[in-house]
Amino acid sequence: MNDSRRNFIKKTALLAGLSAADLSAAANSETGKKRNRDKVWAELCLAHFFGFDDARLKLSTQMGVLGAVTSGGGDLKQTQAHFREAGLEWRVLEGVNLSRAQLGVAGRDEDIDRLLTLIKGCAEIGIDTICYNWMPVISWARTDMARVNRGGSLVCAFDYDQIRDNSLTEYGEFTPDDLWKNMQYFLDAVIPVAEQYNVKMALHPDDPPVDKIRGIPRIFTNVEAFQRLIAMNPSYYNGICFCQGSFASQKDTDVPAAIRYFGSRNKIHFVHFRDVSGDTTHFCEEWHDNGKTDMYEAMKAYYEVGFHGPLRPDHVPTIVGDSNEHPGYSNLGTLFAIGYIKGLMEAVAKNA
Repeated sequence: MNDSRRNFIKKTALLAGLSAADLSAAANSETGKKRNRDKVWAELCLAHFFGFDDARLKLSTQMGVLGAVTSGGGDLKQTQAHFREAGLEWRVLEGVNLSRAQLGVAGRDEDIDRLLTLIKGCAEIGIDTICYNWMPVISWARTDMARVNRGGSLVCAFDYDQIRDNSLTEYGEFTPDDLWKNMQYFLDAVIPVAEQYNVKMALHPDDPPVDKIRGIPRIFTNVEAFQRLIAMNPSYYNGICFCQGSFASQKDTDVPAAIRYFGSRNKIHFVHFRDVSGDTTHFCEEWHDNGKTDMYEAMKAYYEVGFHGPLRPDHVPTIVGDSNEHPGYSNLGTLFAIGYIKGLMEAVAKNA
């Protein structure tokens, strides 16, 4: 700041009756804001999937994590108002039941119409991102919700050969081609409306990324599948929720390279920042500092492609003093994850 600018601020402050402390704060506010942006350059969020837990809401604001993620159940405006009362902003709607649309069975147009209504409702209250998946009926799956990990902490795990019920669902058996055709039908109906209302659609990878469960194929199990997705409809609004743990579970996926590929094409609309150990059919979720991915390189990749959107920790360990009532979403495990993520962000920005 040059002398003339400094003197102007000083004279203005004195005329307004400001103290020396007020003057110092005013002079350094712009620098402080820049420093904070450098440290946290994406929109940190927490998931609130199990109601409005006061401790979790307060923890979020105390950590400076001011974005909220939850599903679309209930009245959207009331949910937004509740978050705002707690000092948070609802950033991402995550979780939409689309099984009939995914399978192409009777009722698929009703599923799509319900989503279109959600898109319009999100636009009205300022939510610009919806996270969905293409995993009909079964969706997210684990075979162990309390695998003992570091120091006795508990995490979720998946072992394909331990699936107790591998019978067909009520819908019967499908082929991968069925699900791809249904995805094209879905994109043709949804993306034009998403464009109209400026709401980004972020597709979550299949988790676990196995070929089939109970007669239903899983088609979004590798990078090539997402390349095909964005080619099916080139709209900016047809994008990805880059769940690192899901991509890390895939066979031979280089996570930082995948981030650079899709991020450089402006296709990453939302990030789940987590990690695993193991392989596609047998893996274990991990502490953020203890998995198979180079997490610094992953964070560096987001920074280099200019990602500034919503990012949340995902599937944290349950640690001493916390409950495993909601595996993967304990508050104390989340506290560790946010500290780790913030540290990575600052280190990446400083070394850029």
